[in-house]
Amino acid sequence: MKRSIISIMLIIILLLTLSACSKGESAEKPAEAAAETPTEAPAPEPTVEAAPMPDMAVSSEGIVDGAMGIKYGAKNEEFAGGKIPTLSLPLKVEYIPEGTVSLAVVMIDPDGGNWVHWLVANIPVDGTVVEIPENASLDWPEDIVQGRNDFGFLGYGGPTPPSGVHTYVTTVYALSDMLELESGFKLPAINQAMEGIILAEAQILGSYAR
Repeated sequence: MKRSIISIMLIIILLLTLSACSKGESAEKPAEAAAETPTEAPAPEPTVEAAPMPDMAVSSEGIVDGAMGIKYGAKNEEFAGGKIPTLSLPLKVEYIPEGTVSLAVVMIDPDGGNWVHWLVANIPVDGTVVEIPENASLDWPEDIVQGRNDFGFLGYGGPTPPSGVHTYVTTVYALSDMLELESGFKLPAINQAMEGIILAEAQILGSYAR
């Protein structure tokens, strides 16, 4: 009788032990499953890129609707009697590219056989905008070097078309260095000096008639 009771008690203890183990395993499985679930990496935040700078541009208050103001050419009464006009155009150069050290200016008359009216080198640059004021050709310091125009003198020589309408092309060059030019240089010299260091260029056209 005692053996039967002991056997029954052992069976009960064994059943309770198995039940407890089963509960422990079932409790661990969800945790293991949760641990095994891969976590997704957070989506990268979109990067905002800066808008590219527009191309370099040149404008002038002295050119309206494509026509140069009278005072910048031969019809200026100040230069009557065959005098060559020397009042230079104002220019505004914008969106100058990074790395620009100096600007150069070349003004020619394609309708007059590429007659050279103005050559300028070593205009200093400090930023993305440079404003060249009216009459700068006469007011500039000596470190801004000017070439000899086809009239034969230094600086700006304004439009003096013999007849009809001529269109004058002013080109501004952004350069990565200063130019080793002396006052009185000619067009071929500045073209050669700028080779390999032009970062950008921009043009403005202005017509003038007698």
